[in-house]
Amino acid sequence: MAERAHDRLSRLLGLVPYLTRRPGTDLADVAAHFDVDAEQIVDDLELLFVTGRPGHMPDDLIEAEWEGGRVYVGNADEVSVPVRLSPHEVGGLLLALDYLESAHEADPTTIRSVRQKLQGASGEGSGGMLDISPPRLPGELADTVRAALREGTTLDIRYYVPARDELTERTIRPLRLRLGRVWYLDAHCLTSGGDRSFAVDRIRAAAPARDAKTTPSTAEAPDAPASHSAANAAAGPTSASPSGVSVALRPESAWLADEIDVPAVGGTRRDDEHGAGTVSLDLPHVGRDWAVRLLSAHGAGVLAADPPEVVRRAADVTHEALSLYARRTPED
Repeated sequence: MAERAHDRLSRLLGLVPYLTRRPGTDLADVAAHFDVDAEQIVDDLELLFVTGRPGHMPDDLIEAEWEGGRVYVGNADEVSVPVRLSPHEVGGLLLALDYLESAHEADPTTIRSVRQKLQGASGEGSGGMLDISPPRLPGELADTVRAALREGTTLDIRYYVPARDELTERTIRPLRLRLGRVWYLDAHCLTSGGDRSFAVDRIRAAAPARDAKTTPSTAEAPDAPASHSAANAAAGPTSASPSGVSVALRPESAWLADEIDVPAVGGTRRDDEHGAGTVSLDLPHVGRDWAVRLLSAHGAGVLAADPPEVVRRAADVTHEALSLYARRTPED
């Protein structure tokens, strides 16, 4: 199979600094170091003959000699140092180290040593030491979660759900810590009766569970349904009571069904029940505030909805918002 241009370029960029630091290296040793045969190294050296600074005058090109089986290069100051990692590459490696350290997956002393070397690896062109701030786990919370993971015990947590503007109380059995855009705690939620992913920065408190036998309750619905920002825009009055909602969506609003984690709230979905392209959703474990926001933000795309009290509250919220425009004095 023909060699890829990227692979050959990488070898050429490494070949010059290697030979600059080891003039007179045996051709066979050079080939062994780069894991190719001697003919390939000769081919690379012949390419270096026509490589150099713009102008292509004799003194602009790299010099290479390999007579007698010994290899020498010259006039190659611009490429005589090893290729450095880019700031982006260093950043990715530092982020991986941070994950290993937080997850206790490697020796801390080794991690500190590697981090120090990487922080200086981006070179002078990047402005010196690389500044990267990966997300960190709060120390006390991390210790509590790791203890539960290690011992297989449950935790009582207070978890903020922005979709309902509500601070919920749950009992969970931690499964693992996971780093994405932020830290997540994957766990089995005994309160809602299923596996959930909790954003760590929304956990307001965590402690060993007082009672690990908590049964599922509809009062603690997960926050997964409100994944679309428009559904959060028109907030109703704060209420922690569960309500549930059933909606039939018009075809032009059927996309909303894909933005809602229906199984996470014990719900069901039925397609084309009210005509081609329509979607019907029963969401029994969503909070009242979330249901009101969904209907007030997307009412034009809803064919039918229940229960009536949620529909009435969504209409009131919409009328209150419209009245602000009616009272607004036009600018002169």
